[in-house]
Amino acid sequence: MTTIKEKILAQAKHDGAQVTALREQVLDIILQSSGVIKAYNVLSQMQQQSEGVVAPPTAYRALDFWAEQGVLHKIAAVNGYVLCSHAQHDCSTHCHNEDESAHHSAFILVCTECGAVDEQTLSKEWAALRAGVAASGFSLKEEHVVLTGVCKKCQ
Repeated sequence: MTTIKEKILAQAKHDGAQVTALREQVLDIILQSSGVIKAYNVLSQMQQQSEGVVAPPTAYRALDFWAEQGVLHKIAAVNGYVLCSHAQHDCSTHCHNEDESAHHSAFILVCTECGAVDEQTLSKEWAALRAGVAASGFSLKEEHVVLTGVCKKCQ
């Protein structure tokens, strides 16, 4: 059985991305994380695991690399990253994306109390949103919407 990490690494290799030891270390850290992933938390864990000093830009570059690979969503509204739900499982049985290299669209729900994250694809809603955006002549750069609120557990 292929692990999530093995799947992600195989996809990165297939896409021609260079996965360094440092990027793999960050991947391990993010796969062990839940909720919003903050760069300073990743940096702190990297420093704990390293014998030398790790500079802050190192963590940011590695996180941005994984965001470019589609493993993370970079969410400016919460000043962090969230692990893409599609990176955590095998989508082939239920996700039908005609262009597998394209990033999917998502509504990302973030709890302001505990930091829990829930990603919703909501295809019909995205189709309506895209149509409205196209009609206005606006071109989307990223296709995710972040909504903050309080999760069921914290209510």
